[in-house]
Amino acid sequence: MAPKAKSDSLWNWFGRQIGHVKKAVTTDVTKPAPLPPAPPPQPEVPPQQQSKVIYRDQKAEEVELPDQPGVKLRRTVIDEVIVDEKPKE
Repeated sequence: MAPKAKSDSLWNWFGRQIGHVKKAVTTDVTKPAPLPPAPPPQPEVPPQQQSKVIYRDQKAEEVELPDQPGVKLRRTVIDEVIVDEKPKE
C-alpha cells in the first residue's frame, strides 16, 4: 500500500501551525538547553605548509539605522597579508 501524498491545502498548513504552537506551549523552558556537539578537531597543518601573517588590519564600523531606532548595522573588515613558508631543504 502506497503512503498518502501530503496535501498542500490551507487546512493542512493550519494544522501544522497549531502543532508548532502546542509544542512551544508544552515545552519546559526552565531546563537548560542541551549543549551542541563539539566541532570536529581541526587537522594540523603539516610544517611544510604553514603560513605566516606579516600584516593584519582589523576595522569595525557601526551605524544606527535612522528608520529603525535601536538597530545597528556593523561591518567588520579584516585585511591580512599571508606568506606561505617553504620548507628548508
